[in-house]
Amino acid sequence: MGINIPKETPVNAGQNILEVGQNKMELVDFRLFSINEQPNAVFDKIISNKSKAGLSDLSDSSRNDGSSEQQGLASDKSGYSRESSLKLSLEEYGDEINEGIYGINVAKVIEIIKMPEDISEVPNSNEFIEGMFNLRGFVVPLVNLPKWMGLAEPENLKKKNFKVIITEFNKVKVGFIVHETTRIRRVSWVDINKTELSSVSQEDSKVTGIIKIENDDLLLLLDFESIVDELGFYKKEIGEIDAEKKEIASDINVLIIDDSSTARKMVNNALLKEGFKTIMAENGKEALDVVYSGKYNINAIICDVEMPVMDGYTFTKTMKADDKYRDIPIIMHTSLSGTENESKGKSSGADLYIVKFDPVEFNKAIKTVLKLD
Repeated sequence: MGINIPKETPVNAGQNILEVGQNKMELVDFRLFSINEQPNAVFDKIISNKSKAGLSDLSDSSRNDGSSEQQGLASDKSGYSRESSLKLSLEEYGDEINEGIYGINVAKVIEIIKMPEDISEVPNSNEFIEGMFNLRGFVVPLVNLPKWMGLAEPENLKKKNFKVIITEFNKVKVGFIVHETTRIRRVSWVDINKTELSSVSQEDSKVTGIIKIENDDLLLLLDFESIVDELGFYKKEIGEIDAEKKEIASDINVLIIDDSSTARKMVNNALLKEGFKTIMAENGKEALDVVYSGKYNINAIICDVEMPVMDGYTFTKTMKADDKYRDIPIIMHTSLSGTENESKGKSSGADLYIVKFDPVEFNKAIKTVLKLD
């Protein structure tokens, strides 16, 4: 059995860290090891579109500081112990090992399991897909994340000690191979910095945010939606959006808010083909600036949930609390499926909640809130 990730974890009595409007989230901290490279070369690879690699180090002493902001994931029922496997097997490399620190939103994680023993290869599949495996009746594709990122893995790492993060977003289940999971971190979106780097376009980056953690190390939030899209899991759905299009001549302005370049492009293209005009923002704070500027007459808003600086819940609550803007319909258009996430979206004031890349629901939702049917 793997680790079932709790969707909500109380911090203090009567207060929940994931309460709607608190602008906070929980993320799974995971690690990827590689043969060390020059720091600048490593960073250039991780943020580029086609070549990726790990970043930064974190000492063992900082992992178990007893902070109330962390929940340990160092071992699970599989009997895996980092001390007896990864750490000891890497000692011979000394300082040549780079430990990349990464995160993924808990809301996208179903569970964490040990490396499956029975993996079926898929003929003519993408080189980064290890194969498929059976997870309690569900056939799940297995993505080799270190390989996708172009990491030079230490040769003596044993696959049997690896972990697989089982994710679900956009109604697609995918397993991602990682070297280690350490804990759940509770963070504020305010502390997540955008990747504003001169060497790479924001549209090409596969990193949606960077968090400074203990010892001044950096944790990178990967854009898993763009990874899944790049591997071809969304191609059918995007094609279906094209088939659904109907030209509508209009002067309707729709504000699109999403930190994922893939999601922004998909929504923008779909709306443009329908004849709408679009404005785009990468997070809730940028979107509020657009609204408050008065430059556009915004008729509807399509908003993601998880974004750096200000999340979708906080943005929506802020808009609905303002008498001037509360009547602008907001569609929460997110990869986070499930009744719990939908309930949170609606409690924040969202008019509708739909899952990304569902073309039928997407077009129906737009026309419903704009009363175009």
